[in-house]
Amino acid sequence: MSLTAFYALAAFILLFALLAVTTANMVRAALSLAVTFFLIAGLYVLLGSPALAAIQFMVNASAIPIMTLFIIMMTQSRNSPAPKSWQIALGALAAAAALVFFRVAVDHGDSSVASASPAVLGEGLLRAALLPFEVASVLLLLAMVGAIVLARRRAG
Repeated sequence: MSLTAFYALAAFILLFALLAVTTANMVRAALSLAVTFFLIAGLYVLLGSPALAAIQFMVNASAIPIMTLFIIMMTQSRNSPAPKSWQIALGALAAAAALVFFRVAVDHGDSSVASASPAVLGEGLLRAALLPFEVASVLLLLAMVGAIVLARRRAG
């Protein structure tokens, strides 16, 4: 793995993630989010996990931005107010706390990682995480329907 390529991908991921959360245009934010997810898939390829990269590309880089753009177009909410300074400060504080938490977790964690084939990974996901996955998909569907109902009620 090339360390230069890793740092370049990480820099672009941070840039597009910041664009996704700071722009007032919702369409640009959704497209920045899609690019961020796509670059994360590239990072997974660089780290030697093509199966995880394929899942990242199919689910996060494809389906989520398309659904987000669909919701934006259905609700006709193209612009959002710019974030306030206290929101930016709170977000920076939360990011710093998460960074410290993950650093402590990495330092105190078990460094042995077992490798698994895609078949074993898929079986584990479909057995252990099937219910949470289905609950999350139903909640996302309900949120989308609720956003459409609220937008139509506000417009008409």
